Amino acid sequence: MVLNQRDFLDISVDGESLALIDYLPTTSRWHHALIQVSGGSIRWLAIADRSPTSAIGNYVGAGGKIEWLTPDVDYAGLIYHAKFTKASPTNAKLEVSLFW
Repeated sequence: MVLNQRDFLDISVDGESLALIDYLPTTSRWHHALIQVSGGSIRWLAIADRSPTSAIGNYVGAGGKIEWLTPDVDYAGLIYHAKFTKASPTNAKLEVSLFW
């Protein structure tokens, strides 16, 4: 399977928890993503009924990345449930590359 980048999102994480699904283009069902974190650090969870806080969730520091790219794995569950919040006083930015 070959991954082809089909879209790119630039999302600011500057306050309350935000859901990635609220920013996703509806042109496709997304199965793979690469998320680069810049500015400040973030925390994320992909649990439908929970949101991360500045102290709870998977930590990714500024300059870190989240890779949901393994070609034979369907990451749609993570992509459609992922929520992010900032984990430091500095606002963060998510640079999201979407693939299918």
